[in-house]
Amino acid sequence: MRNLLPFRSASAPTSKVAALATVAAAVAVSAGIATAPAAFTTAAPHADEQAVTNDGQNIRYAGLTVRIPAAGEGVQAAAQSTSGDISLTVTRSAEGKLVVKTDDHEHGDEDHGDEAHADEQAEAQAVTASSARPAAAKTCTDRTYALAGWKLPSFKWYYNPAGAPAAVRTTAASAISAGTNALVKACGQKNLKLVPAYSGQTKAAVQVGAAGNCIGNDGRNVIGWRAGSGRWLGMTCTYFKTINGKKTVTGTDTALNTQYKFFTTTKNCNNAYDLQSVVLHERGHSLGLNHVSQSANASAVMTPALSACSVGKRTLGLGDYRGLAATYGTR
Repeated sequence: MRNLLPFRSASAPTSKVAALATVAAAVAVSAGIATAPAAFTTAAPHADEQAVTNDGQNIRYAGLTVRIPAAGEGVQAAAQSTSGDISLTVTRSAEGKLVVKTDDHEHGDEDHGDEAHADEQAEAQAVTASSARPAAAKTCTDRTYALAGWKLPSFKWYYNPAGAPAAVRTTAASAISAGTNALVKACGQKNLKLVPAYSGQTKAAVQVGAAGNCIGNDGRNVIGWRAGSGRWLGMTCTYFKTINGKKTVTGTDTALNTQYKFFTTTKNCNNAYDLQSVVLHERGHSLGLNHVSQSANASAVMTPALSACSVGKRTLGLGDYRGLAATYGTR
């Protein structure tokens, strides 16, 4: 079944967004206890899309893997790459019903599967860093956003510096803090009630596997580094449960992939990616924002792809802000 994420804006967007495939599998319930969901494989509805598989313990899609959550809980794996974002969200109801949602955006919304094209484009932009923002005129006028449906009750977060690339080792913590703190305001609007609180460095591991898998939830919100094997710049795993009818985040970790080059200043960019911009995008996932169209909403932080040597998305667009305001309120 094909579906689209519900966008909210003053006028509904009409441009194409990538497909959202939804699979629902009923889980047997005996004596009030849900059994393990039965294994299944769903055929991709189109040739350029990938199948969702369930082996009874894990759900896999496009290189992402999440363990099937307990009844009443859910998890999302969301990855940003040079060519687009991929996400996999698995929710299990209190009755044991399993719902799997995926969305796969490609660079420019028109380059399905053309990763080589995205890499060529990145190379072409690698000479000098640019502060220009795509569709900059719309940054504070485009009101579009998409919500995942959960809320983080408080944003106390930690940084694990282990494995940080030498090029950004001394400046990464400041750039990560800047990307996180950029969540609270935009476009001259009121500050959000959400207030991120940096709790210092930690030795706790980022619970994101190298292959793009969510490997556990220790209840801490940790950001750090991983030598990833997949084609992703940043990967966020967010765990949530339904409390009083509302989805509440219980832990969210973000990994930054050291197989790519990152930068924190624009002085000497050479086919590298802006750490602050990647962090801001991934924080959006942690706080409940989903992707919007690369072509129709180019100025938004939550568009799928990020270009090399671009620092144009270090601040929220109006739509990004409105999505967070709708969830957390303003002060």
